Amino acid sequence: MNDELNSLISLTHEIFDIIKNDYLKYLTEEKKEFLNSEEYKNLFTIEDDIIYYKKDGFSYPLKKENLTIEVLIFMCLASLCGNLSPLKICLITSEIDELIEKNNLERNIESLDFELIDVIKSRILNDLPYNIIFLDTDIDIFNYLVEEKGIRIAKMYYEIGHELNKAYQDKEFNPLEYFLTYRNQEYETSYDLVYNFIKERII
Repeated sequence: MNDELNSLISLTHEIFDIIKNDYLKYLTEEKKEFLNSEEYKNLFTIEDDIIYYKKDGFSYPLKKENLTIEVLIFMCLASLCGNLSPLKICLITSEIDELIEKNNLERNIESLDFELIDVIKSRILNDLPYNIIFLDTDIDIFNYLVEEKGIRIAKMYYEIGHELNKAYQDKEFNPLEYFLTYRNQEYETSYDLVYNFIKERII
C-alpha cells in the first residue's frame, strides 16, 4: 500500500513540476507556496482498491483502474483551482490536452477536447482559459473578463456556466465524477447560447 501511494506521490510531483513550468506566472502567491511545499503529498489516500482525492474538505473516490495520466493531471490542476464548476472543468480538460501534447506525455485515452469548448476558446475567450481556471470565484472571473474582453463576453461566460450548473442545483457536485463523465452530458442549450452569440457578433 505504501509503495502504491509513494509511486502516486512521485508521479504527482513530476506533474506539479510541469505545471510550475507552464502556469506559474498565473498563480497567486498562496498557490505558488503550495507548489513549493510538500502539501501535494496529502492530496491522496489509498484504501483497499480505492484512491481518495481530497479537495476543499471533501474526499472523492476513484477506482484504481480509472487512474489515467489525464485524471492525475486533472486532480493536480484542480488542486490549484478554486470554485470548480462544470464549465471550469471543461476548460481545465482542454488545458490537460494541450499540456499532454506540449510535454510529449503518453496518453491513456483519446484527445479530451470537444467542440463546445473548442468554439468557446477560439471564438470567445481566445487566449484566456488558462488564466480563468486559476481564478477562485465567479466574481473574479466576471471582473477579469469585463476588463479583458468586455461586458458581453463576461455575461456570455456567466450564462453558459449557469446553464451547465442547472443539473446540479439540487444535488452535490462531484468534480472528479464530472471530469470522468462530461462527454455524456447534455450540451445542446449551451451550444445554442454560444452560436447565437457568435451569430449576433457577426451580424
